[in-house]
Amino acid sequence: MGSEKQMADKTPAPINPISVKQFVDGKQLKEDVSFSDADLSSAMMEQASMFAHYGVLAAQAARQVDQMKTRLEIAESAVYRSLRDDLTAKGEKFTEGSLGAAVALHPEIRRHKMAVNEAKQIEQSAKIAVEAFRHRRDMLIQMGLISREEMKGELVVRKKQVVQDADQDVRDQVMQRLKDTGQVA
Repeated sequence: MGSEKQMADKTPAPINPISVKQFVDGKQLKEDVSFSDADLSSAMMEQASMFAHYGVLAAQAARQVDQMKTRLEIAESAVYRSLRDDLTAKGEKFTEGSLGAAVALHPEIRRHKMAVNEAKQIEQSAKIAVEAFRHRRDMLIQMGLISREEMKGELVVRKKQVVQDADQDVRDQVMQRLKDTGQVA
């Protein structure tokens, strides 16, 4: 039986280079999630499209994880076959367990597993981005309610001022008529 290290050194040609795409830029996300209560209307109008944009990015990140897992399975199969064929050609005995361990230690497989882990981390970041927009929506709703209540308060104050001004105008008109008729000096 050959050593597991010997089996792990036999490397078939990589299937394709592994590149994991980053979908969410943290700096851009921070900028997109933030809003000002001074421009609440614009923030509310942008909310749905921003949520949809980051939702699509999250779906793409999930797809990437699935693709990386498939590539890992294909690589494991290719390495397994290569190692098994090599040992068989040499006439060396092996067990399924030793062959499985050699596959797990193989640099190509470790590279694929690292890519899967990186893709999973990117997917989590994309899911967090979508969740951030759910929180943003809730904050926009709260800010809208607060703004509406403040406007109601301003309207009540304004209404009182209009009523007071109208009362004063009526008093002034009555006083002017009394002065015009000579009833008041």
